[in-house]
Amino acid sequence: MKALLSPLHDAEWTGNALVRGILKPHHDARGRGREIEAALRDVGLDCQTVGPLAQGIPELTQIHTPDYLAYLQSAWAEWRKAPDASFEVRPNIWPNRHYTEMRATTPVAMAGRYLADGATPIVEDTWRNVYASAETAVAAAQAVLDGSSSVYALVRPSGHHAMTDMGMGGCLLANTALAAQRLAGQWGRVAILDIDVHHGNGTQQIFYGRDDVLTVSIHGDPASIYPFCSGYGDETGTGAGEGYNLNLPLAAGTELSGYLKAFEPALERVEQFKPRALVVATGYDTFRGDAFGNLSLDTPDYAQLGKRIAQLGLPTLFVQEGGYAIDALRANTRSMLEGYLGHARR
Repeated sequence: MKALLSPLHDAEWTGNALVRGILKPHHDARGRGREIEAALRDVGLDCQTVGPLAQGIPELTQIHTPDYLAYLQSAWAEWRKAPDASFEVRPNIWPNRHYTEMRATTPVAMAGRYLADGATPIVEDTWRNVYASAETAVAAAQAVLDGSSSVYALVRPSGHHAMTDMGMGGCLLANTALAAQRLAGQWGRVAILDIDVHHGNGTQQIFYGRDDVLTVSIHGDPASIYPFCSGYGDETGTGAGEGYNLNLPLAAGTELSGYLKAFEPALERVEQFKPRALVVATGYDTFRGDAFGNLSLDTPDYAQLGKRIAQLGLPTLFVQEGGYAIDALRANTRSMLEGYLGHARR
């Protein structure tokens, strides 16, 4: 197994997040990447930092709209032209629900169009950071295509809340979806298993009408945890994608025994789909001590999850998503990888 690291996976994040009406330092804090990288090295992975991709990322325009990508690249500079502008782009209007056409082009209006919540600020280095994460996820997918049986992509910020034309939940480019798109483009059938505590609403939205990418998510019940608006069990896909989206929401406080009651059906659905590869949207915010989660897994439990993923016998790409209990990230990541590596097909 190899690990590909974004060169900016532990860069300083200077934005804030609106949490229950209070503006706080963003939870995607520096130190997360450092602890996960330490775990990758603990288990002896070949860690390589990803440089600029010579061919760029053609999947960006396959997954995201051109206007959204243009916005992300120019948003901060345009915002800062106002003499009283804050250091971060943050919307104070969200007109998306009833006004489908944004007629104004002022920075405040554009922020309300393309940023879906108060936890997704754009600061000076945001585009650089998110682009490096996207490059790393796609490079990791290419490594699988080139013959690596398993790869871990250490990226930050995360991506599974990012939609085709809107950022959300601290996610602006859909890393997991971009990686799956690279794999599907050459191999045809790809499964995504999202084990972050929050439903990957962006991943679901991107692939909701497709039958070549199966999306399966196990997460806290969105009736009581972010993103609230999606992740319910009756969301199964539309059109050609009907039946190719599976959500398995769990009650708050669920421990390993209850988690496995959803995890096993999730793996069964993956096996039924017969994918050429598996992408695991890997979040450790299911941990009992994570302030942004509501499930109750313990460190040894991740080894069991890793073991069962390995037993699928599929080329597997782990793409980093959440996990905010920084003091436990090293141990939780190591547990997952030890379980996986101990049972992976050699």
